[in-house]
Amino acid sequence: MVKLYFKCIIAVSLFVQYSQAQVRTKRALVIAIGHYPAESNWPLIHSFNDLPLILGALKKQEFLTENIAVLKDQEATKSAILQALDQLTEKARPGDVVFIHISSHGEQIEDDNGDESDKLDECIVPYGAVYSEDEEQFKKLADGYLRDDLFGQKITLLRNKLGKEGDVLINLDACHSGTGTRGGGAAPVRGNKKPMISRNFNNNNFLLRDTAGVFKDNNSTKLDPNAASYIVISGAQATEKNQECYDDQDSLVGSLSYSMSKCLNALSGKITYRSLFAQIEDVMRNKVYDQRPVIEGDGLDRELFGGEYKQQSLFYSVDLKQSVGKKIRLNAGAVAGITVGSVVSFFPIGTNDPRGKEPLQKGIVTEAMNFSSTVELEKESEILLNTASWAFLTEIKFGANKLSVNIDSLSGAEAIGLKESLKKFPLVEFGTKSDLYFGRSEIAGKWSLRFPVTGLVFSDKLDLSDVNGIKEAFKRFDRFRYLRNLKFAEEGLSAKVSIVFLDEKGKIDAQQYNRRLKNGRLELKEDDVVHLQIINTGNQKIYFNMVDIQSDGKITPIYPNANLKNKEEDDAPIKWSQCTLEWKDTLLQQDYSFHIGPPYGEETFKVFISDKPLDLEEILISNNDTNSKDGGVLNSLAKLFRESSVNENGTRDGDGKIRASKDGTVFSVNFRIVPK
Repeated sequence: MVKLYFKCIIAVSLFVQYSQAQVRTKRALVIAIGHYPAESNWPLIHSFNDLPLILGALKKQEFLTENIAVLKDQEATKSAILQALDQLTEKARPGDVVFIHISSHGEQIEDDNGDESDKLDECIVPYGAVYSEDEEQFKKLADGYLRDDLFGQKITLLRNKLGKEGDVLINLDACHSGTGTRGGGAAPVRGNKKPMISRNFNNNNFLLRDTAGVFKDNNSTKLDPNAASYIVISGAQATEKNQECYDDQDSLVGSLSYSMSKCLNALSGKITYRSLFAQIEDVMRNKVYDQRPVIEGDGLDRELFGGEYKQQSLFYSVDLKQSVGKKIRLNAGAVAGITVGSVVSFFPIGTNDPRGKEPLQKGIVTEAMNFSSTVELEKESEILLNTASWAFLTEIKFGANKLSVNIDSLSGAEAIGLKESLKKFPLVEFGTKSDLYFGRSEIAGKWSLRFPVTGLVFSDKLDLSDVNGIKEAFKRFDRFRYLRNLKFAEEGLSAKVSIVFLDEKGKIDAQQYNRRLKNGRLELKEDDVVHLQIINTGNQKIYFNMVDIQSDGKITPIYPNANLKNKEEDDAPIKWSQCTLEWKDTLLQQDYSFHIGPPYGEETFKVFISDKPLDLEEILISNNDTNSKDGGVLNSLAKLFRESSVNENGTRDGDGKIRASKDGTVFSVNFRIVPK
């Protein structure tokens, strides 16, 4: 939660310079292990479903098939992985871009060289590695695991070969946690076994904290001063669970693989590894709540792939061979943001901006697979079936998913009663694939709605006999989820919003900010006082609104905010007419401060940008859109915000669509609140 204070606003100008990156060869090694042999004691995970996601994303980023090596299941033994890394280094040339992805189980085993603060090495679990809790078996079995030390040595050799113009990005969709899942029906977890140790291991080491991240680059292999930079993105911290999630076709996949694929299929503008990670984190938070990915390395602010990344166009090509009658097949799908129910408009090739132009034809998306989708036309068109065209998403459909709730913790009679009371409330469905589950509250006789795996409470002190109270909790969660998932962009409308600390002179305190970064993620402590900096990075004047979405689903206004008071407790409101920023300007809120407090957990500032005046506070407080200030304040973006609420019947009003080219830009600023 944040408490807000306001006194004045200062604006300065920002100038951005761009650098031209050189062309280089893109190479990749993709490892996916899911079908572990039974004798290994490692259960099935769905890494094989990660392969098409990652390979599809690499194809979009113009990695050529001949430069991508793939190892899956029995092909990915420890020796084969090491050999593949050696071959990758041998083929690489100075300046190349290298992407390494690993989907597998992860494990912690007793450190063998004293370089770990918690005395445990993080390991990849190759095919054939055997798990046992028998401490007498440790020495025999430990050699089957690929330790971070050895992995780091191989990466150092690769970095030396690539030189200072090269880039290495490593994606680790595994975890090393030794605790079990909570909440019946949760998706599988990658890792999830106790650390493997010898009988000489000091159990007091389990109380130590690993402060060095997941995979470290410090090893016995000498790093060349001109070596390539490297970035490692891990799906979870070394002591956390890495939960699988469901993709857009309800298939189980790695949460990091899903998020990386989504982000690489939607790149726009200049992007660094740090900003890519922020986007990945945003997607993951909407799939596996409270799982904390990690970014490490020495090139966080380097441009992705040395600048050799492909920005995704606003249009999609048509697969003429797969199109027939009124059904048109697009060469893009769910990972590119296409959703069932969205409206697609077709234009001649070469149409860069569809606004104000008459389309050849329109249609509705009826099916959205990961990398393809089907559009049902209003009427059959010989032109579209025989001539190449470009397809634009002109209306995007949001918020169609039901809320899945697990009730395994309830008694038979309680479950039957709850189902009966909610049978006419279509927002909710009951099953094992849960967004929330019922768990016991600390208050006797009461219940909590909790997040799977973490067990964190979303809503507490619920009474099963209070059906309206339970409905309100479900409606609040659905709006929380709906607004957190909103993300779209109108060309030319963009901004960078940063949470900053200020020193005694009112200047940005970068050192204090860096102290709050934990593995690349901003972690604010209770009683912290922070401020906002907003930079207009688009090409026109913008109007902005912001809301705060707390971990318990409570949504409060930031900009505008009619109820603000200054430090002297005098009224100091920010009106909707003040929420504007000229082209290239920066807004540094020196005296408008955010005082950090509970609830603890993940929190989001949601940013809404429009080219027209905008006032979401009116909707947030009253849900009343009868007052259209200046004729343009409650525009289509505000309409979408209003429709994020669920009515008493358990459905949303309106069509839940936004006009992709006209309704503005929406994005998130995420952070975590922890006790002091």
